Formats: sequence, structure tokens, C-alpha cells
Amino acid sequence: MIKSGRLQNSSTASYLIAVGFVSIFGQVVVLRELSVSFYGIELIYILSLGIWLLGTALGAAIGRRSGDPGKKWVHTLFLIASASLAMDIVFIRGMRTLFNAVPGGFLPFQTQMIGMSLAILPLSMITGLLFRWSARLFAAGGHTLAESYALESAGGVLGGLMSTLLLAWGLQNIFAGIFCCACSLFVVNACSWKSGFEVQRYISFAGLIFLIVAAAFSNSLDMWMTSWDHPDLSASRDTPYGRITVTSRDGQVIVFENDALSYETETTSAEELVQLSTLQRDVPRKVLVIGGGFAGVVNEMLKLPVTRIDYVEINKRAIGILRIHLPAEMSSSLNDERVRIIYDDPRRFLRTRNSYDAILTAMPEPMSAQVNRFYTTEFFRQCSSSLNSGGIFSFAIRSAENLWTPHLLNRNRSVYAALKAVFRHVVVVPGVTNIFIASDSALTTHPAILGERLSKRRIETRLVSIEYVNYLYTNDRFSAVNTVLSQEIYDPNSDTHPACYSHTISIWLSRLLVGFDLPGLRSFGLNRILKSPALWILALAAVVLGVGKRFASTRRFIVMFLAGAVGMISETVILLNYQSSCGALYQDIGLLLMMFMTGLAAGAALTARLISKRQSAGRRNGWWGAIILGGLGLLNLLVYYGVKFDLLGGLAIASVILALDGAFVAGVFAFESLRGIDARTGFMSWLYSADLIGGCIGTVAASLFLIPIFGIPVTTLSGAAIAFLAIAFLR
Repeated sequence: MIKSGRLQNSSTASYLIAVGFVSIFGQVVVLRELSVSFYGIELIYILSLGIWLLGTALGAAIGRRSGDPGKKWVHTLFLIASASLAMDIVFIRGMRTLFNAVPGGFLPFQTQMIGMSLAILPLSMITGLLFRWSARLFAAGGHTLAESYALESAGGVLGGLMSTLLLAWGLQNIFAGIFCCACSLFVVNACSWKSGFEVQRYISFAGLIFLIVAAAFSNSLDMWMTSWDHPDLSASRDTPYGRITVTSRDGQVIVFENDALSYETETTSAEELVQLSTLQRDVPRKVLVIGGGFAGVVNEMLKLPVTRIDYVEINKRAIGILRIHLPAEMSSSLNDERVRIIYDDPRRFLRTRNSYDAILTAMPEPMSAQVNRFYTTEFFRQCSSSLNSGGIFSFAIRSAENLWTPHLLNRNRSVYAALKAVFRHVVVVPGVTNIFIASDSALTTHPAILGERLSKRRIETRLVSIEYVNYLYTNDRFSAVNTVLSQEIYDPNSDTHPACYSHTISIWLSRLLVGFDLPGLRSFGLNRILKSPALWILALAAVVLGVGKRFASTRRFIVMFLAGAVGMISETVILLNYQSSCGALYQDIGLLLMMFMTGLAAGAALTARLISKRQSAGRRNGWWGAIILGGLGLLNLLVYYGVKFDLLGGLAIASVILALDGAFVAGVFAFESLRGIDARTGFMSWLYSADLIGGCIGTVAASLFLIPIFGIPVTTLSGAAIAFLAIAFLR
């Protein structure tokens, strides 16, 4: 623990806390904006986080070669950071207009990367340079790099907490951005009075006045900027699960989630899902609807003589917004006495003892790990256990009517295989949207029987008719789709091996990079790996660096690089596992990141104190690094068994493991920064950059390569192996 007496009257300590606060808070604001700008594709988070870590490393490296910055330049950087975050928000909101994007279409991949880099690199480099300069000033007062790291991490804890609270309180992300900018200016204004930097003080004061006015009109500002991409805007609100945007024109209402089309009132998708699925049985009496209430599923179900509909909705705030803007018929259906609305995570609700004649899922297609959890064997098994004898389960996935690319085929196969692993009978009704119907009792594909059932219902429909049913079940597309899906046994999509997620990544990237294909597990056989020249070159380099005395600095860089990579691999696994087990991660992401930053702060401070005491006693500290790295490896093994036996689902357990993960990574940083060198000089930015670069590569590797191809358990074992390998590079 850092002694309070050493921090008294030290403005540099407040600089470090402010750097961590602005860095994490600003990062959350920018990532949310980028997510909406790129239609909520989860890959954007991964790439953006990697670019952020890289930019922070570059900023720290630039600071290493600069002279004594002085407080005046630190204040100036805080001013620039505030302006940079404000410009980022404006730039991201107008990115698609600036690059002449087709409405609703993707920007070219290279344009997306340029846009992300322009939005992220300047601010991340500024925060990296700020840490470097603030840490140098702090070290001049007799403090260590480990203490600087702990203070910056403590600021990150506050930033993560504030970003979560503002969203929980119902405030828009643009307000959060304004608040973060104001905090950066407040630090300058408060510290400038003592330092006498009048120019910085006046600029920060004027900026604070401007931001206060902007905050007062933040809702109007938010609507105006959102209308750049949605001219017919009616409403736009940030929720814990994403941004809900509603537009209306000539009586047609369109709903967007993270700017991706979710529903429009002229569609017949809800009618097709409900009517075609329920034709497999006599009219179901008790029905569970998961999601899609605002998309008309509940309204369509009420056309049937059902006695009860349980509608589970995860996003309560979204329903509150949409009820005001949806057509009266659709909005009033949610008030029907037969409808019970349950605001809960569907997977948590399915653990309750309820049974239904039919379960219909109307969740978005599995374009992210957030939604993938509703298309896995584990989720399908939960649904199966909640069905009465002869009950049916159905859902729909957007597809292509005539031509399936290999990526789309593999994704549909992985979902089909997961469904087939749970239910004995599965029928797929093809079209622009594929409707999957499953049951443990036999399903019929005879259009005459289905048409007769539809005729007896005597309900009013816009598309589903006896002729339409006959067309769907008799054309060659029906037999071809069901044959091709069952032709080859594919790896079923599951929580621990999200095959559907990897295929979705390939689908998305193939739209942007012609010919892109994420390699499958078969491409990584043991014989092929052992024959790879790259493996033996890396092994030889590791031996040379491990035994060579001339490479002490390089070995230290490698140790910190590997520790940072393992830390982010572990964090990615824990967050994804939490997502699969407990619900939408967006609701608790700030809290979980805060716990990781808490671990960083505590680990750096505790390790610095323990090592410093033993240095003063003249004891050797060589084993400390091995103990800390070994602890990081054992933590990954613990996560492996926790995932395997489904023991890590709770928020409390995930938070504790993230805190331990951060503590071990920070412990390695503190150990290397204090051991055998003057902690106030040469290795400040060197180790900091190694940590960030390792974290960048670990994040991208885990999210785009290890988890999609090998699954969560193997990814966790890989993290443990890397942590143990890092011990060999200790001096």
C-alpha cells in the first residue's frame, strides 16, 4: 500500500489518477459510439480495443525520448485530451456521411480501419504520453513506477464505475462524453491555480462553461447528431444493451438497435414465424415468447386462442421507449390480459419451473457473442426442458433465399447441429428468413395437413395463406435446404465453443475482404503445427533470449509482453463466459472492467511494497517473478475448470477472478520495474508499452483466433501455458 504521507501536497498523484480516469472513461464513450457507427458488430470492439492499446503504447514510447515535460505541458495535454474526445464523438457520429456510405451499408474495410484509427489513435496516444510524463514527474518526488501504475489503475477504477453509473441513471452516452471532457478540464483548472499557469487556467475555465451549456442541451444535441444518419428521427435512447433509434415516415415505423435494422411495421416476419411454427400443432394454449414483443410476435400470437403468453424481455428501457412510437395495435397487445411481461434475462428465466406448449424466440441473428448465447446447445436444452410433451420450439435467422455462401452455410449448419443435438425432430422452412422448428415429437411437412389447420383457424393474415404454405413445402428449395443442413455433421454451436460466432466473423469480413476465410480447426492439426518452420524459429529465438546474458532488457520486455497478453486473454474468456451464462454483458461491463482495474491498482501497490521491504533487508527477490507468473498460470487453470464445470456464471465470481487477473498482471509489472534497476528512469515507458502491446495482441488473438477456432477451454489452457513459459525469460 502506498503511504499517505508520500502523497501529501503532490499534484502529480492527482495527474496519474486523472489519466486513468479519463483514459478508461473516454475509452468506454468512444467504443460505444463506434459500436453504433458500425451497426453493433462485436468485431469492432475487438479491433478498437487493440488500436487503443497500440496507441497508448505509442504515446508512452514517444514520451520516453522527450525531455523533462514540466507540469505546464501536462496541463496542456489534458486540454488537448478533452478537445480530442469531443472531436471524436462528432467525427464518429458523422463518419458514414463523411465517407459517403450507402445508408444501411458497410463502409469498405480499409475505410473502416482508417475511420477507427482516426477516432482512436490521437486520444489513446495522448493518454499514453500523459501517463509517461505524469509518472516521470511523480518519480522525481521519490516514487516508483509501480506506484505510478497503481495510481493510474485506481483512476481507471473510478472511470469504469462512472461510465456504468451514468448509463444506469438513464443518461445518454453523449452526456457521458461531455462529463469526461469536463473532468479533464477540471483537473487543469484546479491545479493551475497553484502552479500559476494562467493561459491553461483561462482556457480550461472557458471550456468548462461551454461544456456546462452543452450538457444542459445534451438531449437536443444527441438528437441532432443522430439525425445525420436518420433524417426521419422520432426517438433515440441509450440503454444498457445498446442504442435504440426510432424513425417514422408516412405511417411506417422503423426500429434500429445500434443502427442495425431490427424491425419495421410493414414486414411480415412476425406473422411467418408465429403462424408457420404453430401450424405444427393444434393451437398451443400456453406460450413463451423470448424477445420480439415490439416486433409484433406477441400481437400475432394473440390472433390465436391462446390462454397465456409469457413474454420475456431483457431490455426494459427499450420497451418503455417503443411503446410510445409503435402502432396502437402493436402497443396495445402488450397490455392484453393474457400477456405477462417479464423483464429478465431469458436464460435465467428458463431456470424457473414453467412449462409451455410452444416457445418462440425472436432474438436478433447471432452476429455477436452477446446474441450467440441464444443459439447454442445449452440454450436449446433449457428450452427443451421447459416444453410440455409434444411442445414445439422455433426461431428465425435471416439468411439468403437462393444462394448460400460457404460461410453462411457453415453458420446455419452449426446452429442446425446444436438444435439437432437436443431435439429429435427439426424442420427448416427456407426463405429470406429461415424458420427453424424443433420438437421431440414428430413434425409434419405435408402441406395439405398444414393448410387444413390454417383454414380452421379463420384468422386474418397478410402473407401466410394455404397457397403460401403449399408453395413453401413443395418447392425444391425446401428439400434442398433440409438435406444440405443434415448432410454433414458439423460442430454444434455451444457456449464454450461458439462455432456460430466464428462463422459470423467470416461472413462479416467476407463482405469487406474478398476471399477472406477464418480457418477451421482442421487446419491446425498437430503434425502440421510441428512441421511449421515458424514454430522452430520462434523456439530457437526463445532459447537464445532465455540463456543469453546480453538480452536482459529484451527478456524483460518479453516477460511483460507475455504477462499483458495472458491478462487480456483471461479477461476476454471471463467476459465471454459471463456473457454466455448471465445475460447481456453491456449491463455489467463497466463494473467488471472496474474490478479488473481494482486488481491492477492493488497488485502493483502490494507487490511494490513487498519487494521494497525485502530489498531493504538485503534478500534476493529472484523468485518473486516466478511466483507471480505461476499464480497467473494457475488462475487460468482455475478458470479452465470453472468453465468446464459451469462454476463461473455469477457476477461475484467473475468480478473476483477479474480482480485477481489484474493483480497478477500488475504484480509482474511492479516486479520488473523494481528489480535490479533504478525504477525512476530507463524502463518506465519500455515496460508500459510492452504491457499494452501484449494486451493488444492477446485481445485480438483470443477473440478472433483462439476462441472462435479452439473454443474457450483450449484458449484458457493456452493462457496458462504462456504464463508458465514466461517464467523461462526471468533473469
